[in-house]
Amino acid sequence: MTKRRTKNNYKRSFLKLCFPLYFVFCLFAIIWLRAAVINMEYELGELDKMKAELIRERKMVVAQRANFYSTEKIEKVAMNRLGMTLPVRDNVFYVKRTPAAGPYKAALK
Repeated sequence: MTKRRTKNNYKRSFLKLCFPLYFVFCLFAIIWLRAAVINMEYELGELDKMKAELIRERKMVVAQRANFYSTEKIEKVAMNRLGMTLPVRDNVFYVKRTPAAGPYKAALK
């Protein structure tokens, strides 16, 4: 009977040693997971700030594009760079639309 008791004592001593190690490992795992979640929350906050900044920048670019394509800007560029002038009423000619000339049809009887 003494052999059984020694085997049983080894198992108990092994369990007594493993349980605290397992407990410490689980504790560190929980702490690590909590730190990882907090770190992820910080990164999400930074990405949200970056997204808001990019949206603001996009609105500014759209406004600048609208300014570049405005009629006033195009008129200034045409006058300054291309040397165009505003039309004078005497130089404007109106062309009336007439039906296009079609092929001549000859009637054969």
